[in-house]
Amino acid sequence: MSGIVGYIGNASAESVLLDCLTHLDYRGYDSAGIAISDYENIEIRKETGRIEDLIALLEMEPIKAGHLGIGHTRWASHGSPTISNAHPLCDDQGQFFVVHNGIIENYRQLKNALIEQGHQFSTDTDTEVIPHLLVQYDTGNFEETVRKVLPLLKGSFALAIMSKNQPDTIIGISQENPLIIGFGQKEAFLSSDISALLSYTKEIYPIKNGEIAVLKTDGIKVQTIQGETIHPEKKIIEWTEDDFSLHGYEHYMLKEIMEQPRAIKNTLEGRLTGEGVKIFELEAFLNKVFDYRKIDIVANGTSHHSGMIGKKVMETLLDIPVEVSISSEFRYEHGPLNEKNLVIVISQSGETADTLSALKEAKLHGCTTIAITNKRRSNIARKADYTICTNAGPELAVPATKAYTTQIIALYLLAIVLTEKSNGHGKDRIPEMLKELHQLPEEVEKTLIMTQDAIDQFAQVTEDQDSLFLIGRGLDYVLALEGALKLQEVAYLHADAYAAGEMKHGTMALITPGVPVIALSTQKHLRDKTISNIKEIKARDAFVVGVTTIGDDDVGEIVDEVMYIPEVHPFLMPIIAAIPLQLLAYYAGTVRGYNVDRPRNLAKSLTVE
Repeated sequence: MSGIVGYIGNASAESVLLDCLTHLDYRGYDSAGIAISDYENIEIRKETGRIEDLIALLEMEPIKAGHLGIGHTRWASHGSPTISNAHPLCDDQGQFFVVHNGIIENYRQLKNALIEQGHQFSTDTDTEVIPHLLVQYDTGNFEETVRKVLPLLKGSFALAIMSKNQPDTIIGISQENPLIIGFGQKEAFLSSDISALLSYTKEIYPIKNGEIAVLKTDGIKVQTIQGETIHPEKKIIEWTEDDFSLHGYEHYMLKEIMEQPRAIKNTLEGRLTGEGVKIFELEAFLNKVFDYRKIDIVANGTSHHSGMIGKKVMETLLDIPVEVSISSEFRYEHGPLNEKNLVIVISQSGETADTLSALKEAKLHGCTTIAITNKRRSNIARKADYTICTNAGPELAVPATKAYTTQIIALYLLAIVLTEKSNGHGKDRIPEMLKELHQLPEEVEKTLIMTQDAIDQFAQVTEDQDSLFLIGRGLDYVLALEGALKLQEVAYLHADAYAAGEMKHGTMALITPGVPVIALSTQKHLRDKTISNIKEIKARDAFVVGVTTIGDDDVGEIVDEVMYIPEVHPFLMPIIAAIPLQLLAYYAGTVRGYNVDRPRNLAKSLTVE
């Protein structure tokens, strides 16, 4: 989602800001802009579209050279993606300049009150109330004015602010929305994501709730809103610029699909041992008595699908109920919650606003919380009681691929340790799972080699299709949901997933001659029933592509095309079978001419609810 950058130092602020914004390109956005100070005046340039469009504007309308400034890539939430709504935004007097991620929940009330005071607004955004509030409560001291305004704002937000009357200063604020200080040599940076900083520094400090960062030409200071000095403990960035390189791939999505054997190995490393599973991050948790009556798994989108897979495995191994909820619903609609609930929240970025709200709701009711995320310093990781980091490495394509498979692995490892801890009734199934988990990275590698070319060919079939169906039973049904989501995200196909046995209860009316259907059949105990459902669809002349395991000739004989994948433990099949569906979405998107890394209207890190 929207990205913030800030710079103060001796270099060209324009060059640094544009470079940093380019490194935030993967987050998803529909406009971009910068504000530059030459220590006397502050100028703004902003444009709809891509950063390249902003660069083209700056070539036609150059901005005065300066050594400090702020920049932004905006994903429209309040107000359409227009130049006027693009950030940075300022008040009608041109006094204060703001870039903003997140949501100001009470902006309507604030806006109405400001209009009554004579303020004139020119955008449809919630952000515009901030510079107007700063004018309304201006004390003549930049920092004091910001401190006075912050308590008036409700919501989650990250802000970078500049003042015409103090054009040598940038103030950064983080309130439930990430903003990071980068420490350079006689220079300082702000960014909503570490990827923008890798070319400049390895030393960072995530601004915490209730803190204000003041960046000036003579240094950085961090204070509480009350003005108390904080001595920031610098962190070292673990990722490198090389982690963000395409390494010869045409798109990040394909690169990240192909990285899955290594990503899974990284998730297992140090946790899957010769004796079993050790999750060191959970040592304190596992030392306690396990007396939970229910497990809730809460997530959005692809993470929600990985949670559904985890639910089925946990319920099989443990003897307690497991419920999976969509984060955006959980905060407002959930069953009884108390200290007997274990709540697992899943988020690739660790910044998903809906999931963060769900986490707060769980903690409010006294639940123990475990986060599964790819970013150990994220808001969700910091606020959960315990965190399992997937260690998948950066995922820059908007569609989640290696995030999905590594989240499933993390859930399986958690299921195993919980089963052993609680002496769950599925304990005798663990040795076989452990054996196959050791071999899983090699099996994923084998699947990539087996399926890539065949999927590329099948993707050509989707070029002139408007819709497609995926069916499966049990774990295959959940996999069908994720496959459909990927096709919707990447190829803009109207793809629907159904439990195979439900087709005859209404959806069969949509099956006409030639309609493509992907039938997933990887669960042996459900194969006969799935074959019956495939026959029902074939009787209506659909074009059926079967995905099944090597040696399963029964499915191969009744479908139009078949894709064979290696057979592993039934619980691990959703990981193996995800590979051809990810590749299908990728190649379907490219054959239809779409930007698979940056699907329209979507963002990578959703920091608004």
